[in-house]
Amino acid sequence: MPSIKQSIGRGKNYSKDDICFLMSSKITVDELFQQIEITVPEMVYCAVSSIGQNEFSVSMQNGLKAKLTIIVDYDEYDGETQVEYNRQVYSVYRTFVRDDGDIELYCEV
Repeated sequence: MPSIKQSIGRGKNYSKDDICFLMSSKITVDELFQQIEITVPEMVYCAVSSIGQNEFSVSMQNGLKAKLTIIVDYDEYDGETQVEYNRQVYSVYRTFVRDDGDIELYCEV
């Protein structure tokens, strides 16, 4: 059976067969006309990678605790600052747009 994994550079093979939720905020108005901010999760397919030693060191110097990198399709990402993966919510502290149509989301706990 042929592999469904695609090669997306750097000599590594990733498969976007995992899911995560990009968390965006939306403001609604209740029956008393009060504005309420709600979080709307959007499910997307992703690939998850560990943080490299260099990235971990640089993030620690800046007071961050880097945990993992989530790779999603660039067209599905709309500047969200939180991602839920395996029932854990992470903050996106940095992004990197790849030349293959994906974006790397560097996440901390």
